[in-house]
Amino acid sequence: MEAKMSAPQLKGPGLFLVNSKITRPHILDEETFINWYSADHIPEILNTSGVDSALRFKNADAKAERPYMVVYPMDNIGFTQSEEFKTKINIFSDLLPGGGPIYDLVDMDVRVYTFVDKYEPNGSVEPGQTKLVVHGGFDLGDKITEQDFHDWYSKEHFENLVKVPGYLRSTRYQLLGHRSNGQMRAAGGLPPREEDVDTPTPVKFLALHEFTVDEVDMKAFVSTIDTDWSRRILGDAARVENPAYYRFMQGYGDRKLF
Repeated sequence: MEAKMSAPQLKGPGLFLVNSKITRPHILDEETFINWYSADHIPEILNTSGVDSALRFKNADAKAERPYMVVYPMDNIGFTQSEEFKTKINIFSDLLPGGGPIYDLVDMDVRVYTFVDKYEPNGSVEPGQTKLVVHGGFDLGDKITEQDFHDWYSKEHFENLVKVPGYLRSTRYQLLGHRSNGQMRAAGGLPPREEDVDTPTPVKFLALHEFTVDEVDMKAFVSTIDTDWSRRILGDAARVENPAYYRFMQGYGDRKLF
């Protein structure tokens, strides 16, 4: 599927992505946090009119800064700006210690993306097939045009990824906006705290590569960028986000990612 070059807007298909970490482990343990997500927060989001699916992952690296990731694909990412989305999702819960709010117990990095394209060499991916997602991204340098970047993916890189054992498909996205935990607190009407700092702007282009295996064959995966075109793209990029490996934990709703 060819990537569209039009400027991104807050409408059409997109991805709401949340990375998080527990900041009060003496108050909130992982089991309680996941139970809040699974039994309260995600069902509440799926009960809105604009979200039908949620997928929860955990970083394979135990030392990851924010090990938890949840993604919500949306047919219309503009729904994130609706009054329904802003007002019907609670930050307090009886499932949280002291009732919350969640932003006092967890640091959340929230990102909103527009959908760019997907590559499915073996046909549509069904819920339950994905065991691992490789998350990575780029900021383009002055010497790389967006068309060149998209052409590299569609004409070379996707085809190289197919050679990696267990590869299922890739979906790609472009950043529309992001919020730090402090900004989420402010949006929820909570007072500022000294420990709340702004997070750096994420890279502009995100790719999620899905696999049917628990661990990626690193030699095969690295070989996908062992080309002249790849070296030019990577060498001229302003920022390259190191790949992060997320194991699939649970799906909710229709459990689909585009």
